[in-house]
Amino acid sequence: MKRNKMLTAMLAAALAFGTMELGGAAALTPTGTTMIARVTGATPAGETLPNPNQTAVNYNVGGTDLGIIWDKGGGQYFVAFGDTNDSAGNWSRSNVLAISSDTNLANGLSFDTMIQSSPGYAKEILSSKKINNDEMTVIPTAGVTVGSRSYIHYMSVNHWGSSGRWYTNYSGIAYSDDNGQNWTKSPTVKWNNNTSTWDSHFQMAAFLKDSGFVYMYATPNGRFGDVYLARVPENGMLNIGDYRYWDGNGWQASESAARPVSIGVTGELSVAYNSYFHRYIMTYLNEDRQAIVMRDAATPVGPWSGEKILVPGNFTGLGQYNAFMHPLSNGGPDLYFIMSTWYPDYNTHLMKATLTSDMLGDNPISDPSFETQTATPVMAPWYVTGEGGIDRNLGYARTGANNGYVRNGSGWNAIKQRIVVQPNTNYTLKGWVKTSANNTEGYFGARLPNDGAVIGETHFASLSGYTELAVPFNSGSNSVVELYAGLWANGGTWLQLDDVSVTRDDNLVGHAGFESQPTASLTSPWYANGNAGVDRNLGFSHTGANNGYARYDSGWNAIKQEVFVEPNTDYTLTGWVRTSSNNNDGYFGARLPNGGAVLNETHFAGLPNYTQLTVAFNSGNHHSVEIYAGMWATGDTWIQADDFRLTKT
Repeated sequence: MKRNKMLTAMLAAALAFGTMELGGAAALTPTGTTMIARVTGATPAGETLPNPNQTAVNYNVGGTDLGIIWDKGGGQYFVAFGDTNDSAGNWSRSNVLAISSDTNLANGLSFDTMIQSSPGYAKEILSSKKINNDEMTVIPTAGVTVGSRSYIHYMSVNHWGSSGRWYTNYSGIAYSDDNGQNWTKSPTVKWNNNTSTWDSHFQMAAFLKDSGFVYMYATPNGRFGDVYLARVPENGMLNIGDYRYWDGNGWQASESAARPVSIGVTGELSVAYNSYFHRYIMTYLNEDRQAIVMRDAATPVGPWSGEKILVPGNFTGLGQYNAFMHPLSNGGPDLYFIMSTWYPDYNTHLMKATLTSDMLGDNPISDPSFETQTATPVMAPWYVTGEGGIDRNLGYARTGANNGYVRNGSGWNAIKQRIVVQPNTNYTLKGWVKTSANNTEGYFGARLPNDGAVIGETHFASLSGYTELAVPFNSGSNSVVELYAGLWANGGTWLQLDDVSVTRDDNLVGHAGFESQPTASLTSPWYANGNAGVDRNLGFSHTGANNGYARYDSGWNAIKQEVFVEPNTDYTLTGWVRTSSNNNDGYFGARLPNGGAVLNETHFAGLPNYTQLTVAFNSGNHHSVEIYAGMWATGDTWIQADDFRLTKT
């Protein structure tokens, strides 16, 4: 993205993982990363890679970056690039666009053409002022095609900062109705940045088209922010009011409600669904780890696995960044992606890795066994308070070659990592710890970030051999927690940590007992048909203080929630319901969202006491379902519902 954005000195990162099994789901690990071909630029002296496009000669594109690729329909793909220089090295264009119909990526990615303003000159498709501290450039960050209209998410860069940092005025949507020849910036679909704090969450993006929606994964400007999520119906891309923002449990209309789905150091994001593995894949540059990494998940909202290294930092020595996945990768184990390099050649390359199933599942901890640490001082994604680091190949690990440690003569010393959690959800943290004989004040647990309030921990003293510790905790209203293993040192005191995992309670329903609902009106993740709400502290609940209800004298009235599921999977839904005596047409079940087809439901009439209802269903080829309890009212009719539970069978 320009010279200010080149990576800092590369540090090696080994592509290795521990032998533990931490999750029940088959997650993914990339292996065998290789460079296939050059995509843009001229072939440097001595390079033997294929260079099918010869963009320096054919389109006067001597150097460029990114290479965001998406399916434009009709057997063709758009490939959008960032700041572009000409064959003489002059920075002349903020962005350019190619079209490809190449389906054989084993020998490179060939263009059919590039959009041109004159023969042999690739056109700048989105204009910019090119004025520093005003609008230095306009750079595409994502693309998607819906029907015959194509969309680009772009950022307006105010100025460049230090390495990995830049500052944006706003991000927005541009669209084309003529096969990419001309693009119009929407005047209303913008996410304005605060030019004092530069903290908008939606300045860079990745698009994912899924189940009638376009999901927009986004980060703040630069490479050091968390990942947030919005979605919009496919036909609402140009209506800013149609976007809804993920709050950790459900969708809200306010951008300020957004909570992260992935935490950390995220630059140049790409997201795709792999139908071969039935997993969503997220790739990005982690500047702190000096590596391009990937996460994967069973649903578009997560939980996202910990990071796995896709391209280690020493892969080329060229300052590589981004991994924009080719849609042709989405149906098999071969992952093709476009990667950028900065030094000495500012250009893009086609890469390939092979995805293999692992048993890390949805464990959100990155590097849970410390096996991708390449040198003791290299801690990311782990970090320490006090004194600590990584034991590498010293024979101290429980499994694999490495483990984390802290050691000091005094004070609090801890090894830590932050993860994203679903608010108001139960989790279990596990890890294996051993200590020096003189340890008396060790703690393993979860707390709010920056050594905040403890939400769950266990105390331990001397542990002469690796001992598994387990800590249950509830995330409360939080979407990010800090995990830690630490001790108060008492003269040469140490602990060693290995094989750490976090698992979520298997109930997929958010606010399942309505205890976290803040008002008498249903709020995210619950919503209503007709007249429905929350009985708060009225003594009507099955357990706890609150319950949901629906009540009216006519029509359909229901309590509902969209829950994300794995396709073609069996689920069991249970809930406790009671009704007014005149109810004779109640239904409890699961259907497709927005009033879609019923997957299964049970009918109920009058239930004078709370009665557990059960419905089994298969999700079919769907990524989310709508669970509901409702009734057709005849006169003043009501139902009360509590303690929902949805689990895989």
